[in-house]
Amino acid sequence: MQGTRPLLLAIAGLTSLFISIPAFAVMSAPYGWYLEANGGSTNMSNTSYPGNVSTSGFGGNADLGYKFMPYFGIEIGYTRYANTIIKEPNNSATAANVENFSYDLAAKAILPIATSGFEAFAKGGVGRTNADVSVSDTASANALGLSDSNHSATGAYIALGGQWYFMQELAFVAQWARATGDSTTGTMDLYSLGLSFIID
Repeated sequence: MQGTRPLLLAIAGLTSLFISIPAFAVMSAPYGWYLEANGGSTNMSNTSYPGNVSTSGFGGNADLGYKFMPYFGIEIGYTRYANTIIKEPNNSATAANVENFSYDLAAKAILPIATSGFEAFAKGGVGRTNADVSVSDTASANALGLSDSNHSATGAYIALGGQWYFMQELAFVAQWARATGDSTTGTMDLYSLGLSFIID
């Protein structure tokens, strides 16, 4: 019997937790400062790189924003995309690696779905795309006309997605985001899953 009491307390605690999660989900989503972190698949398009180019891989994003209850927010963000790998087509040597990242400032329109805790959203603003080219093999890079260089471009930033508050201040996020650049940086896409946490 002595060991039964802690077991019963543990079961009661877990039961309370599972009961409370749906209760949190139907509460009104809170407002205030929030942090968001996402990770997923990235893709690069509209580039002018020579040779054979690999443009996809894993990337991540972090945002800091303020949510105004219940339909509007504003945020700044940083996204790191997968490196672009440029290969010389005749010998398959890696001529250069390109580090890709962007910064954005965006407004966020939010559509709460009744009292479900789910929200659809769209983001729109301005993004700054950056591509840093680093030569890996000099001979292959020379054959393709590549050299170490840094490129940046300013363009539109857009995103679409949804988030579900499974606790009052913590939401699961799924989104697609695009930072539009030029031919020297490319246009950068991120398809991601993540979490958003209200901190104030």
